[in-house]
Amino acid sequence: MAIRPKIKLFGYSTTVYGLSNLLTKIVVITLVPLYTTYLTVFEVGVIVLLEMIELFVVTMIPIGCVNAMWRYLPEEEGQKKNEIIISTFMIMVISGIIITILLLFFQNNISLFFDIPNENNLLLFVFVSCFLKSISHFIYWLLQYRNQAVFYLLLSLFQFLTLVGLTIYFIISLDMGIIGIYYAKIGVFFTLSISMFFFLIKTAPALPSFKLIKKLLAYGLPIIPIILLMPVLTVSDRYFLQMYSSVEDIGRYGIAYKFGMLINMLLVVPIQKYWGPQMFQVGDLLEENKKIHQDITFYYSFIGLFILLGLSLFSDTILTIFANDDYIEVSWVIPWISLAYFIGGFKIFLQASASLSDRTDLFIKTGIYTIFSNIFLNYILIKHFGIRGAVASTILSYLILVGLLLITSKSINVIKWPIKKILHGAFIAALVIIIFESIKDFSLNYNIIIIKFILLLLFPIISITTNLIGHKEINGLRSIWYSIVKFLKNNIV
Repeated sequence: MAIRPKIKLFGYSTTVYGLSNLLTKIVVITLVPLYTTYLTVFEVGVIVLLEMIELFVVTMIPIGCVNAMWRYLPEEEGQKKNEIIISTFMIMVISGIIITILLLFFQNNISLFFDIPNENNLLLFVFVSCFLKSISHFIYWLLQYRNQAVFYLLLSLFQFLTLVGLTIYFIISLDMGIIGIYYAKIGVFFTLSISMFFFLIKTAPALPSFKLIKKLLAYGLPIIPIILLMPVLTVSDRYFLQMYSSVEDIGRYGIAYKFGMLINMLLVVPIQKYWGPQMFQVGDLLEENKKIHQDITFYYSFIGLFILLGLSLFSDTILTIFANDDYIEVSWVIPWISLAYFIGGFKIFLQASASLSDRTDLFIKTGIYTIFSNIFLNYILIKHFGIRGAVASTILSYLILVGLLLITSKSINVIKWPIKKILHGAFIAALVIIIFESIKDFSLNYNIIIIKFILLLLFPIISITTNLIGHKEINGLRSIWYSIVKFLKNNIV
């Protein structure tokens, strides 16, 4: 049986989005040597706390209406599509202005609450950069819907180069410290915002519709709990670590956490960027379409387990390359955080049934239950176990989220998720890790890297010999590779 055309499209589009996301997110990794060399561990800890605030603000500003835009655009034609786009953008601008003003009004309280020094109006620049980032990234959401992956890639490349260049200039050349990071962000996101305005005028000329705004809000507002859930799960542990640990520990944990998020950069987010809008166009009414959901979920799990295994084997090597000796002691964090993000990545697939049935109201309970579970687990586990408790809380919280979404999915529509195949792959990955842990203490330092690569290759080899990966998948991978090469050649070369 040949691999489905939609899966081929999924393959090469996800690859291009992966490169794009790597460029936008790898700024974090690229700047780690800069932070750890030119800033103190305390300042790195402050940056981690500021990134926590940024994540909440940037996630909150769209108030779920981007998902609503993706939901309703496939149903409309012509000018009506433009009205949906402009109405969504108008919601974001108004929401962004209100949220930014409120944050600026309470900036001193926020500074005291998180114990963040607000010298030179640092938080003012943080909140303004968040507003500009949210507004400017509207163009990315449009490109996702239109699946203009190459344009998305080029725009990401511009953002990556300018953000890294300006940050280096402000921190090294001008010695501006933390605030230089936000000068760079404001400069880049302001430029992108201006470009985005012209892009909208050219590609979606229309006026916002009050009726459409109400419709978009009715769909989008119930999603807010599950949207806020991701920043809560990502960074709430920083707050409890601040209570029961030191800012320096937060800095070390935050750096290791960034590398644990590599699986998020390389796989989870790229798939979300493609599948988020595309699942509405696939639907789930026909049996063939349900199989597309099943196949994509399995392929995600297989690739994710391979990346997770690689991060588990090479975590100490990664920190040795990118950070100094102050951070090596927390290299064990990387594979466990990677596991949490891998589990959380199933969210995009399990949301499909409720999203396609316009039952976003079901996400309210899921989001609230998981948020409270995460806060409770963080409090109990971090209080008694510190960083280890933070890691355990993150993994358990993502398991709770995926379990609740699985229950929700089954209550609406019967999609037979490939659970047995996912567990099959997880068993193989666990077996390889057990083998590595059993032999790593022997005197093999001279060729330990070679052994790691051999063990990594064992995963696909065992998968093929145990028939987890069959001829269909092998032929499909070959076809996807040729499609990617052809796609990039036609659009870039």
